[in-house]
Amino acid sequence: MSSSDLNMLLNIPPDEVLFDFLAQCGLWLRFCGADSDANAQRRVMAEIKRAEAPVRDYILASLRHIALLADAAGLDALRAASEAYLGRVSPLHLPDAPAQCALWMYLRHRDIFDDAVRMRGLYVQRVAPMPLDSLRQPLTLPADLVVDSVRLYEATLLDEATGGEIAIKAPAGDVQISVLDLLESWMPVDNPMRQDRYRVVSAKVGVEFFPEPGQAFGRSVVLALKRRGGSNLDDFDPRTRDQLKAWLNHWRLTTDHDPQAGPLLPTTA
Repeated sequence: MSSSDLNMLLNIPPDEVLFDFLAQCGLWLRFCGADSDANAQRRVMAEIKRAEAPVRDYILASLRHIALLADAAGLDALRAASEAYLGRVSPLHLPDAPAQCALWMYLRHRDIFDDAVRMRGLYVQRVAPMPLDSLRQPLTLPADLVVDSVRLYEATLLDEATGGEIAIKAPAGDVQISVLDLLESWMPVDNPMRQDRYRVVSAKVGVEFFPEPGQAFGRSVVLALKRRGGSNLDDFDPRTRDQLKAWLNHWRLTTDHDPQAGPLLPTTA
């Protein structure tokens, strides 16, 4: 990895937008507010270099993509592309700071970003996003007798009207409570899961297994999903990975789910 791969970060302030971008790539950082921007930027670059290879490679690939619009012509393309989406993007979110603007649009409004790239005559390989909006409804137990419970453990919702995000996490100590339960309790009227302006951009699904013969406790699995970044399926052994892939298909969380798949058992979680 060359330093030039990270040079664009020198034009982006180390603020919440940058940290949200890194978090969605799998690198969670927060620095003391006493740091100058220059020092914080150098620390960010150092942390990226020290990150695990899959996370580092994903960040660098995303930065190379963002760099396609991180100049004056890119800023013009972003402004032109946003005009086709009335009400989606406030002009205040398109400042005269190309790199910062390109990052914000890549993170908050990827479809508009991709349109702007195409307007510049650049090629963008279309990647179908993971349809996480299926998580607006309660999950169902897989038709697999080894599973005790399944729940939506964590979710991040993007407010497409403002570009802000809401992160909700269910309590770790009670596998019967899901994010949907919390939102029903906290926000029965303004529940964001029931509003079209919010998009599910990342989530974690917890799966609890029954104990295996001779074991006192069953194992737990947390499946991390990102609308644009895929999942952590590769972190699991082949058998568990195959199980999880089948369950993602059942939950309609893949772009190629089989609508004729067998029935599922309703969950109580």
